[in-house]
Amino acid sequence: MNQDQLKQLLELSVSGEKQAREKLISHYHPFILKEAQKICRRSLEWGQDEELSIALIAFNESIDAYREARGDSFENLSRLVIRRRLVDYFRRAGKHSLVVMPGDDFLSHTAVEEDWEQNERKQEVEAYKRLLNKHDITFEMLVKAQPKHRETREKLKRAARIMAENQDLIDYLNTNGKLPIRRFCEKTGLTPRILERGRIYVIALALLLSENEFPHLQEYARELADAGSGG
Repeated sequence: MNQDQLKQLLELSVSGEKQAREKLISHYHPFILKEAQKICRRSLEWGQDEELSIALIAFNESIDAYREARGDSFENLSRLVIRRRLVDYFRRAGKHSLVVMPGDDFLSHTAVEEDWEQNERKQEVEAYKRLLNKHDITFEMLVKAQPKHRETREKLKRAARIMAENQDLIDYLNTNGKLPIRRFCEKTGLTPRILERGRIYVIALALLLSENEFPHLQEYARELADAGSGG
């Protein structure tokens, strides 16, 4: 099934087509299994493990949630909902997990009660930091680069989303280490001056939104875009 067919199936599912929803869920069974196993850190089997039932219900819930979150990645949204529901399930069950924090001697042998979500966030932050470093951007630079005025933030946020959704622009960035200013201006309607001044902010946000390995950070991308003083 290609992306256009999946998109159409998702739209039908969101609009209430029961048969389309069942077909969509069936298509995403391998995805649901993979995400659940990643969180549970063990192999799971359909019909045997309750965790998969929880994950399946969560995926179904994400279809409804997508109705209110159009524009965001459906798969990333599903990952978040599955994680939340499984973590809630484990907490209610009173289960524990030994989480090893690399590079942290104090926590390296500490049993952390069902805090996989925290560990995953930490791993995401480290991976995102490495990705930014490849583009010579640090967190400190990103904080300083956040636009002060709300209108400017919204314009650059929209530009970052456009970039994240255009693989050719992302490929250009990764290959050349800079924004394709002229093509980007044509797609966004912004001036070269605005894009150049907001370069770090746009690159950082576009990289975050274009990667599948940052579901938790993407959840807070809106907060990131709105951070700083209003104006």
